[in-house]
Amino acid sequence: MLPIPPAVANQLEAGYHYLRPWTETWSDELRCAIDVGPLGEEKISHKLWPEDSEIGSGDDFPEPVIPSDPFCAARCFRGEAAAEGNIDTIPMKKATAEDASLTRPYSNYHVLYKNATEAFLLKPSLKPSAYYGRRPTMKIMKGVTVGISVARGFDRAAWEHLHHKKQAPNKAGASAADESHENRGQDVCPACKADKAKRQVTDLVLVAHGIGQKFAERVESFHFTHAINGFRRAVNMELQSPLVKQVLRDDQNGLMILPLNWRMGLSFEDGGPMREEDKEEYTPEGFGLKDIEPDTIPAVRSMISDIMFDIPFYMSHHKGKMIQALVSEANRVYRLWCRNNPGFADDGRVHMIGHSLGSAMALEILSNQPTTVPRLDWSRKEPEARFFEFDTKNLFLAGSPAGFFLLLERGVLMPRHGRMKPGADSNDIVSKDVVAEAGTFGCLAVDNIYNILAKEDPIAYLLNGAVDPVYAASLKKAYVPSISGSLWKSVGAAMRGVVPGMAPAPNPLVPEPERPSTIRLPSQLELEVHDFTREEIAERKAFLLNDNGQIDWYLRSGGGPLEIQYLNMLSAHSSYWTNRDFIRMLCIEIGRKPGRANSIAAFRATKAAKRLLVD
Repeated sequence: MLPIPPAVANQLEAGYHYLRPWTETWSDELRCAIDVGPLGEEKISHKLWPEDSEIGSGDDFPEPVIPSDPFCAARCFRGEAAAEGNIDTIPMKKATAEDASLTRPYSNYHVLYKNATEAFLLKPSLKPSAYYGRRPTMKIMKGVTVGISVARGFDRAAWEHLHHKKQAPNKAGASAADESHENRGQDVCPACKADKAKRQVTDLVLVAHGIGQKFAERVESFHFTHAINGFRRAVNMELQSPLVKQVLRDDQNGLMILPLNWRMGLSFEDGGPMREEDKEEYTPEGFGLKDIEPDTIPAVRSMISDIMFDIPFYMSHHKGKMIQALVSEANRVYRLWCRNNPGFADDGRVHMIGHSLGSAMALEILSNQPTTVPRLDWSRKEPEARFFEFDTKNLFLAGSPAGFFLLLERGVLMPRHGRMKPGADSNDIVSKDVVAEAGTFGCLAVDNIYNILAKEDPIAYLLNGAVDPVYAASLKKAYVPSISGSLWKSVGAAMRGVVPGMAPAPNPLVPEPERPSTIRLPSQLELEVHDFTREEIAERKAFLLNDNGQIDWYLRSGGGPLEIQYLNMLSAHSSYWTNRDFIRMLCIEIGRKPGRANSIAAFRATKAAKRLLVD
């Protein structure tokens, strides 16, 4: 695949604007020409270069003076500037027949435009002919390449990725072209800047898997990457829905979701020392898992050891090795992404999803994460293994046992001291009653924490109670909003369209206008039934931990009289990657404007009607 000469590109672009092959009309013409036969195909064949009699003298219709640099013309507006203007630096002279043969490549060729992006250059022996019965249009529409295929708006990186080519030479050439363009003393084209910024993804989501990926080394279909590939496609489709688009921030430009396969390559089954002080007492004759595993029901035992043993390994002295593996893998993937997307380290946003055991590991890592992450050090050969080299904005926990691990460690969820998230009160982030320091288990260096639970997931635990149990008990059970409404909602929507005077149903995903703050009673006022000071502190914590004032959301199950919870339990823990409600929530909460004032009404915490008495 090579670029065509600028003069030929201009003629192709002129014919493109003249024939308008991106329209439905052109598609109809192609179908009619094929039905008519060779004579019909002759009518849609376009000469690449006009006849001399069609050009004119040049004095009657002077060339428009448009300063179009060839480099910018190839990149900006898909070449339309080159087609409209003049790329020559000297005035055009009247060309002779001898000059025309030299300056007109493919002078006798015809063009067949297939669609908005594909065209074919046909030499005289290939162009449509009723006399010879040649029908190249019919072959082209069937997918056969006739003549020279040209692509409008060709993306070399996408083509090389599709054909599994190495991209290093192309990137070097592109960077050399950029550098040569800027070194000529010219300003960088604004359209080039805008086009480059438009392609830059603004949000990177890293997903840490849970237990069971050791099993994927033997069964490829069980690999976590396959689930995330489908999850990424579903997220990209959801981002195009009008319902989601209306709440996205102006500078939001897509999500990239990448898996963190931290378990691959780790081996704990052989036992052995994990600490320096244990090496003297360790003997090479020590036993491994194979030595103590009976040979009965081998398939079941192998599955249990590959899937379930990750949990006891994490709760043993192997925990540090597993944490280090996740941190190193996350930083490795992040470095690769930043290297392939220049500028993302400065302007991009990073989010994390932790599933199952991966959520408990993320809880441990982000509790020890520095409040302010140092600038990415490209001089390091190996990525950092102690903490993430990026700042995590949102943490999504799916099917998470994090609440159980907080209970084991006697920890609580606390906002991070000095972390100024958008919309936060500057007094709250330094108050000792509200925030905690880095290194405290449960004090995470994130802006928002989301805990998503499938109702029948036996691994998932709640987290609102880890902030304040009394505050958690005062909240209504929150569900992730579902677009698929019930029969009664459908009937209600139909009635609103028929009965005059009925107001339309409010859209739950549109942010509500900010309400005036209510006047609080002074904390010194003591009442027998309520502790206002505790409630206020708990509420301040909750809104620092999440803009919506709560952390837990349930996913709605199918419901109905035939629903059996114990059957749903078998698939609930792995159902998050295909749940549309979870996918929609992810797109909205990552894509919306940050801050409590921009939260969506359907996700906000709602107090229960009855208040719990405080002794």
